[in-house]
Amino acid sequence: MARVLPLLCACVCLASALCLPRHAAAQQDAEARLLLQIKSAWGDPAPLASWSNATAAAALCKWAYVTCDGAERVISLNLTNVSLAGTGTGTTIPDAIGGLTALTVLDLSNTSVGGGFPAFLYNCSGLARVDLSYNQLVGELPADINRLGGGNLTYLALNHNNFTGAIPAAVSKLTNLTYLALGGNQFTGTIPPELGELVSLQTLKIETTPFSAGVLPESFKNLTKLTTVWLADCNLTGEIPSYVTEMPEMEWLDLSMNGFTGNIPPGIWNLQKLTNLYLYINNLSGDLGINGPIGATGLVEVDLSENQLSGTISESFGGLMNLRLLNLHQNKLTGEIPASIAQLPSLVFLWLWNNSLSGELPAGLGKQTPVLRDIQIDDNNFSGPIPAGICDHNQLWVLTASGNRLNGSIPFSLANCTSLIWLMVGDNQLFGEVPAALWTVPKLLTVSMENNGRLGGSLPEKLYWNLSRLHIDTNQFTGPIPSSATKLQKFHASNNLLSGDIPAGFAAGMPLLQELDLSANQLSGAIPESIASLSGVSQMNLSHNQLTGGIPAGLGSMPELTLLDLSSNQLSGAIPPALESLRLNQLNLSSNQLTGEVPDVLARTYDQSFMGNPGLCTAAPLSGLRSCAAQAGDHVSPRLRAGLLGAGAALVVLIAALAVFVVRDIKRRKRRLARAEEPWKLTAFQPLDFGEASVLRGLADENLIGKGGSGRVYRVTYTKCAYTRKVNEKVDVYSFGVVLLELTTGREANDGGEHGSLGDWAWRHLQSGKSIADAADKCIADAGYGDEVEAVFKLGIICTGRQPSSRPTMKGVLQILQRCEQAHQRTFDEKVADYDAAPLLQVRGGSSRKQLSDAKAIDDDGKGGFDDCNV
Repeated sequence: MARVLPLLCACVCLASALCLPRHAAAQQDAEARLLLQIKSAWGDPAPLASWSNATAAAALCKWAYVTCDGAERVISLNLTNVSLAGTGTGTTIPDAIGGLTALTVLDLSNTSVGGGFPAFLYNCSGLARVDLSYNQLVGELPADINRLGGGNLTYLALNHNNFTGAIPAAVSKLTNLTYLALGGNQFTGTIPPELGELVSLQTLKIETTPFSAGVLPESFKNLTKLTTVWLADCNLTGEIPSYVTEMPEMEWLDLSMNGFTGNIPPGIWNLQKLTNLYLYINNLSGDLGINGPIGATGLVEVDLSENQLSGTISESFGGLMNLRLLNLHQNKLTGEIPASIAQLPSLVFLWLWNNSLSGELPAGLGKQTPVLRDIQIDDNNFSGPIPAGICDHNQLWVLTASGNRLNGSIPFSLANCTSLIWLMVGDNQLFGEVPAALWTVPKLLTVSMENNGRLGGSLPEKLYWNLSRLHIDTNQFTGPIPSSATKLQKFHASNNLLSGDIPAGFAAGMPLLQELDLSANQLSGAIPESIASLSGVSQMNLSHNQLTGGIPAGLGSMPELTLLDLSSNQLSGAIPPALESLRLNQLNLSSNQLTGEVPDVLARTYDQSFMGNPGLCTAAPLSGLRSCAAQAGDHVSPRLRAGLLGAGAALVVLIAALAVFVVRDIKRRKRRLARAEEPWKLTAFQPLDFGEASVLRGLADENLIGKGGSGRVYRVTYTKCAYTRKVNEKVDVYSFGVVLLELTTGREANDGGEHGSLGDWAWRHLQSGKSIADAADKCIADAGYGDEVEAVFKLGIICTGRQPSSRPTMKGVLQILQRCEQAHQRTFDEKVADYDAAPLLQVRGGSSRKQLSDAKAIDDDGKGGFDDCNV
């Protein structure tokens, strides 16, 4: 009998296992159908392939992401990070989930589901954990949200959705909550003070929410079990409440990016379990609030940056053996970096930039901080050398120390730091030769050493392939520029002593270049044509070198170029018309040896960009440049140029009018003696298309302009085809004015010195108050005909006025010359040069034999008016 009973019991148990109750099997079938409905509603996503009709309902507990209890009821549906088909607001949470009444865990985080809050989850009264975070849920939270979980809910994560409206006070009725995450939504209003009733709460996250300005609720002092508080960017104001220092379980406190004012409560530093403290981007002031040793010895990260904190960095930080991040940048801290900080064994990030810290860097920095990876101390007042052992452990990734007063040389340990990615030490007082090993560091992306003044050495022919930014401006680097740096994007090396040619393969060696500044060096040779293949370059500055040759026409095809500066070189030839297609914000080609006509679009757009190129001209006169019409006469002798005013094929000869007016008295006596023997003679200074006979045929009565005691004035017009008796209104008055100035000064049309054109030079000479005698050709001035020269000099200035509207017509110019001649004729015997009959060129009173006057211009813009001569 004893043996029979165990056997009987075993059979009963086996029968029970094989013969489940009918209602249990029905329940399994029902839940299987619900899961298949859920799968179908989500479009049968591939990750749910195991949810299949082909599988017996009894096997649903083996389906992916499904967990069952002992009764084989579905108690957990965890689809976190699963990619569901049809992502977006169209993929909602199926209401079939509400039929899984035994659910205790629902995790749909980061599955891109949308729609409103799934109130049908109220049917799942056993829910303890609901995570719907990082989705696209919208609308307001229901006012009866406290029904969720039937009093069993301990974990609710709705963060990073698009919920709107106020956070309902009913959340506070979920009294068993230990974890509440609502941040990253579009909630309005303020943080509900009712949340202070959640006394079991350990984690509270409502970060990055556009609340109205408000204070941290006083009721939160009841939340003494809090370990994590994340209330960053919640528009909180006022002072940090002192009750924060009375939360003994606090491990993570983030109140950053708010509007907190006042001091840091000193008690925060004594929260013994605190590991992470983030108070950055507030308006906190005063010192750091550290009085004595720091009780929170387990601190790992401290970020108090971007406040108004003052005072010094406490020596007590040196006792934080677990400290990984110390970020105090952009405050008003003073004093030195405590030496103890350079001995922290876990320190990885030391960020102190933009303060007023001073003194030398701790000598042990790097040597005694074995995992130190990132040092950023820019824009302080540090002095002394860079610590010699700063990369002894070969762990340093970043050193940025620009804008200090560091001196000494680049340490060899730094130059041999194979882990280094960023090195930025510009705007210091470093000196000496940069170790060549630095240019072979394999991970180096950025080197910035500009404005040290005395750093030097040479650059290798090939920079390491990984380097993308190189800034060494204003130093003493010598030798040729590199020919290859395959990933270099920004190359700034201005104001050094670099020399030699730009390598022919420069463009091919730096295909990713975006900015190139090699100005103020000693580069020579031609600009390679291939440089135009740098299609990504937006800024190119090669100014103040010794470059020769022409400007490559291919520069006009660089699509991104917005700045081109080739000034102060020795470039020659014409400006390529292709440059007109560039969309430049800045162009400078001044102070070269360029010749020819400036392309019209460039001349009109960048009129100040061509100064100091005497051989350049423009179709229309510009400041500092003469017109090309005036330049066309540069190949003719100055004494004959008065007769060669050309407009197209016509060459207008005004020899008689101008020659009689300007030089008549000089040769008066000789002409009187020789008049009977030789009435007229033409002396050609270079080969012409006409001779004396051609001119003499034009000296007919119908061409007579005027006559007097000195002789007669004729108008003679010569063309290749015919003569004309009419004055051509298209004659270039500006060019004629240049001729007048050439005759009176003896200068060439392009001989304007630093002012460029002769017209600008003459106007500035007169405007400065200098005597016209100083500007006159000595062979005329010494003959004693100062008044006549002064009148012609002024007329030349009027004709070359900056504004075309201020210039007279050619006919008007001839009339002025006629009236001046008539005035001189009437007063010749009395030797008086008042020119009463010619007020347009009236000279101040005095003898015609006086020295040239000191007449001054009164129109400083158009050059078209004078105190005693107006047109």
